Amino acid sequence: MKRMISVLLMIALASSLPAESVMSGLFGAADEVSVDVSQIVSGDGVLLIGGVDYNQTSVKLGDLFADLTANRLAGRNGFRPDVVKQYANLGFSRGEESWTLSGNLYDAGAGYLLTLQLMDAQRGSQLKGWEYALGRDGIDELLRPSVLQGSGGAWDAYESNNSAAEAYVIQPPFDVSDLALGDGDEDWFAVEVPATRGGNVMVLQAATSGALDTYMELYSPDDQSWAVTEDDDTDGGNAMIQYPISEPGTWYVKVRGYSDDVEGSYGLTVSLREDTLGPGEPDEGPEGATSLNVGTSPLSKNIDYSSDEDWFRLRLVRPLGRDEVLRIETMGDMDLVMELMDEYQGYIMEDDDSGNMNNPMVIVSGLDAGEYYVVVSGYGGETGSYDIMANIAVPVRDSFEPDDDMSQASGIETNTAPQRRTFSPPGDVDWVRFEVSSPGNYRIRTQGEIDTYMELYDESGVMIAENDDGENYNAMIEYRLDRGTFYISVSPYGAANPDEVYELIVNSLN
Repeated sequence: MKRMISVLLMIALASSLPAESVMSGLFGAADEVSVDVSQIVSGDGVLLIGGVDYNQTSVKLGDLFADLTANRLAGRNGFRPDVVKQYANLGFSRGEESWTLSGNLYDAGAGYLLTLQLMDAQRGSQLKGWEYALGRDGIDELLRPSVLQGSGGAWDAYESNNSAAEAYVIQPPFDVSDLALGDGDEDWFAVEVPATRGGNVMVLQAATSGALDTYMELYSPDDQSWAVTEDDDTDGGNAMIQYPISEPGTWYVKVRGYSDDVEGSYGLTVSLREDTLGPGEPDEGPEGATSLNVGTSPLSKNIDYSSDEDWFRLRLVRPLGRDEVLRIETMGDMDLVMELMDEYQGYIMEDDDSGNMNNPMVIVSGLDAGEYYVVVSGYGGETGSYDIMANIAVPVRDSFEPDDDMSQASGIETNTAPQRRTFSPPGDVDWVRFEVSSPGNYRIRTQGEIDTYMELYDESGVMIAENDDGENYNAMIEYRLDRGTFYISVSPYGAANPDEVYELIVNSLN
């Protein structure tokens, strides 16, 4: 007889079920029963797993238990019998089974009692029985009548959709909340994308919801082995993709757990909208990169969808001078991320929030003449419009420079007005020296909008204290010092705007 193991899913409950005792008891029962059954049942034949009844009604708990046990049995090496689940619509005729595994659930007051029996169907004799206490809290959903009768043994109504060939065809807008993933399960959905006119595209958006950690991939009509885009945690553990489609046909959305052992319920929404992409599109790679000219007016661009990347090609006609820097920055209300690469797409540097209003800004020195690439994307899938510009500048150094190492440290008096300083050029570190004539407690701190990092050294060059975020990203050190000379090293955490000023203060607390 052809082996008839139906679609086996490791299934967890919807997020509305809080009681871990019910689930852990059910999982434990499936583990123990599958071990015992594999030792008792041998040879060829058919094992019929009949689920669990409550008040003479097939309930979801039985569907779940049958799935769990069948999955475990199918994974045991050397287990030969065919496994069929009674509620699966497989055309299986009763009477063909060699063994049956079924059970009943009883209300025991403080909890529920699950009884299970393994029967020899040919002899009508019981081979083994089990009893498990499951508790009460959270079992209400499992006591609802089964909706899976005749559904192919699947947990949700869209199975079996475990491959592109079995993909469930949906018609956007699609919005369901009762989907489920089992151990190693994949859910495939097919979306028919129509053609557009006038150079527009169809933007497909798909997002999961719920407590399950999901991973989503999108496949084109031509290739279901290589995803055109994917996402993991755009919204917590939920996945979301937005993708512009210019090729009509059947596209595929695949949802799986972040790892093979992730299992449970989730929701899925899928929508399509016709849209016009922003200027310069498509520019998702070096071939379509937009020219970003140095020293010209800002260029207006859009991040059109969550995975959109805007590529720019920038050319330096001469190497930067010793005091010159290349400054690339965006302007607007969007939270963006910027990366600078060389002509071979090798990483140089990146930035997130060094500019104004969460805009990224790259300031780099020492570049040779040649081509460079700039890539801008939305932080966390953010979309919208922005401006970008590039300039060569000579940063203004503060009056304390050069003070780039301990030997060049400039002086500061205690209990006096703050020193106003900048970090310029890129990579600048400020070293400051102060004298302690009266032993006691001293406070050293910065003020301003720059995220600073501070280290305190004795006159031998031994670091005695350090701090990053004493207050609002400003560094602060409080330390008891003896008489002597001490040194402070202050640097920005990440990149710093050379136009921004921070203040340095040293106070005695005695």
